[in-house]
This record gives sequence, structure tokens and C-alpha cells, in this order.
Amino acid sequence: MHVRLATLFAAGALFAAEHKGWISDAACGWNNARPGKEAKECALKCVREGGWAPVFVKDGLFDALKVSNKYKVMPFVGDYVAIDGEIKTGLIDIRSVRKLPAPPPKPKK
Repeated sequence: MHVRLATLFAAGALFAAEHKGWISDAACGWNNARPGKEAKECALKCVREGGWAPVFVKDGLFDALKVSNKYKVMPFVGDYVAIDGEIKTGLIDIRSVRKLPAPPPKPKK
């Protein structure tokens, strides 16, 4: 019985993790997932004035994930963040979110 409970607990822990990336807007998605005043202002305008939903663009991905609770990410639109949550098909279920310093730009090859 204890082994079964420990296995279930460990399996649940595998799905929830910290994910780093950008809070952008559904209209531009990964295009606004970058540092800079222009990208942040564009994402804010699309979310606040254009009615587009905020989305999460995880580091290394071009796909924008829908967020389970937009009110948790609204203060972070245009920012680089860490989200504690679970990624499901096309959605991130958010437990908590916090702002991080933007990563340095990658050197061009």
C-alpha cells in the first residue's frame, strides 16, 4: 500500500514543474516572446485593447499555450516569467507565476 501511494505521488510530481518563458498575446504569440519595449507594448496593447487572450510561450518552443487562469498572468503580459504548473495539450494549468529577469539575447551565427 505504501509503495503504491509513493508511486502515485511521484507520478503526479513528474507532470507539475517550473516552466520558464514569456507571457505574450494570442495574436502574435512567439513573435512577442522576446525582450524589448516594442514587444512588451505590442503584447499589452493586444491583450488590453484588442481583446486577445494572454498566452504562455515556453522557452525553446514556437507554440503558444493557452493559460488556465488569465487573471494570474495579466500583471505579467510582455514579461519573462517562471510558472509553476502542469502542461496539458495546448494549455498550461497555472499554480503560481513570478517575474524573472529577461535572459540575454542569443548570439547570431
